[in-house]
Amino acid sequence: MDQPSQLARRASRLTQATRILLVLLGIIHLVATPFLIGWVRRQLSPVEPDAAVLAVAALRLNHMLTGILLLPLGISTFWAGKNLEHGWGFRLALMNAITLLCFPILLVIIMPRASLDAPLFRFAILVLIAACLVQVLALLGFRKSRTKGSSGSG
Repeated sequence: MDQPSQLARRASRLTQATRILLVLLGIIHLVATPFLIGWVRRQLSPVEPDAAVLAVAALRLNHMLTGILLLPLGISTFWAGKNLEHGWGFRLALMNAITLLCFPILLVIIMPRASLDAPLFRFAILVLIAACLVQVLALLGFRKSRTKGSSGSG
């Protein structure tokens, strides 16, 4: 059995794995928020107390919003994976995969290298990369097997 066929057979399970990874990433964001807020307060409060209040508020909103939005992204990826054979399921899984692929690119572009020293951040990056790879592999395998199946039946 060729690789695309094996991936196609496992596509639903792979997208379920992506769901688990995305939900885990959302939980990591929510759990990391108080630690990150404490760190920002310690860094800014002695220097700029007023700026620390604004930075903490913006950070809290951004980090919690991201964490919360990762949860439905994971759940919709799961539903899409269970319905890949339907056009809407494949399109939703593809849209989620494209969204996922933007995350590591943004991390590399935006985040300073020093932020990679935080163990929780490293763990989150590994989970994110795993989610991206699993989702892309699942969709590529599914798409190749569908293309192969439709060209062989015509």
